[in-house]
Amino acid sequence: MSDKKEYYTAGELAKLFGIPKQTMFYYDKMGLLTPEFVAKNGYRYYAMPQYLTLEIILFLRKLDISVPHIKEFLEHRSRDKILGILKERESLCKQTLSETQQLLAAISCYRKTLESSQHMELNRVLLQCYPDCRMYLTPIPEVHRGGFDAIAIRARHVHEAFAHSFCKDHPTGWVIRAEDFFSKNFKHSSAIVTQSGEEGSLLACNYIRPSGLYLSILTKGAYFLHAEEAYEKLTDFMKINHLVPDGDVFLFPIISYWATKDPDEYVNSLSVKVKDSPPPNRN
Repeated sequence: MSDKKEYYTAGELAKLFGIPKQTMFYYDKMGLLTPEFVAKNGYRYYAMPQYLTLEIILFLRKLDISVPHIKEFLEHRSRDKILGILKERESLCKQTLSETQQLLAAISCYRKTLESSQHMELNRVLLQCYPDCRMYLTPIPEVHRGGFDAIAIRARHVHEAFAHSFCKDHPTGWVIRAEDFFSKNFKHSSAIVTQSGEEGSLLACNYIRPSGLYLSILTKGAYFLHAEEAYEKLTDFMKINHLVPDGDVFLFPIISYWATKDPDEYVNSLSVKVKDSPPPNRN
């Protein structure tokens, strides 16, 4: 052991790289970095060149390369192989960066919605011109409207709509047929719907809500408890302005269970396409 200073103990080599000594034992167990020799007292000794091997191992681990792949690389290392690893990791990093940017945009969108909701005017009917709107729509069969069946359909809808996106960057709501809503059958949702965003969005799209004149209103509180108030305001506005429904009612949550435990604090948006009422029949 006269040349002992030419070797590192497992602890000394681990300390140089700031890693636990147990990591050295693990790499030995996996056949990744075996000591040059083990002394009678059980101490493991590593030769100086093994310092460089450990450097490679730790660098590749930072790139999330698996231990078996690192072992294979060490046994057959070459410039082409390291270039292949770097190109693969570069591609994965770009993909991760793209996904992170999309998630950041989704988070920012939902944050802005919550912030703007503090200044929204409630219970006021607005007449606005809406452009075409891309949506993902899942019909609810009449026999499954309400209860656990509707929840199961909604869960499947959300999974499909947001397979590649954060589930709060675009709201998911309900469609109530005009004949139901304006007959005060407020609980008869005919479909679940998610706004898909602009062309090129990662969200699925299978329906285009047509452009045109829409009445909209923001209501506070749980929808089922305040739907009749919204109904009265919408019908009063239509009577005064000689309008009639020209499509189904779309219900989207603005403030929901994500932001409060108190249903009285919910804010929902209701909108319906309208047109001029036909002139009275004078015959």
